[in-house]
Amino acid sequence: MAPRIVSEEDVLTGLTELFRGCGYEAATLTEIANATGLQKSSLYHRFPGGKQQMAAEVAAGVGERFAKDILAPLGKDGALDERVRAVGRKLTEFYASGHRACLLDALSFGEPGSAASDALKAAANAWADAFASVSREAGHRPAEALALAQDAIAAIEGALVIARITGDNRCFLRAIKRLPASLGLPPD
Repeated sequence: MAPRIVSEEDVLTGLTELFRGCGYEAATLTEIANATGLQKSSLYHRFPGGKQQMAAEVAAGVGERFAKDILAPLGKDGALDERVRAVGRKLTEFYASGHRACLLDALSFGEPGSAASDALKAAANAWADAFASVSREAGHRPAEALALAQDAIAAIEGALVIARITGDNRCFLRAIKRLPASLGLPPD
């Protein structure tokens, strides 16, 4: 029987969901093989840097997707509050209304290696920079804008943890609903 061809997208999607579900540290080679559809020998060939390379590629891919798909509305034309609400809708979709764990968090435990850590830091900074830009556009000074952005992200991330622990996603939905105010936009 001929070996099954597994696309790069399928491999990275499988790794992303595995790491999101159990974290970097807990993911075993058997679970990685099952999640990707690759045999263990193929994993070593595809990822000569091992699990750390896998984590780095997943982190970089999620950072790129986040910038391209989630934060993109912030750079478009239109009313600032509507652009922020569009990002809120994208975040709600990305995190399945608060039922999916944050991959940045899941990959930050253990020793994912410097490349993964750098990709995680870049993704977190890009998110904070995008939100701070919104706050500056709303009239806040740079330091205050960054603080508002970080606090808004912390509210979303904290709500994801609470939702995961309790099974109640309402805190996440409230954090998303409050996003324009959290970033310092004036009320409608």
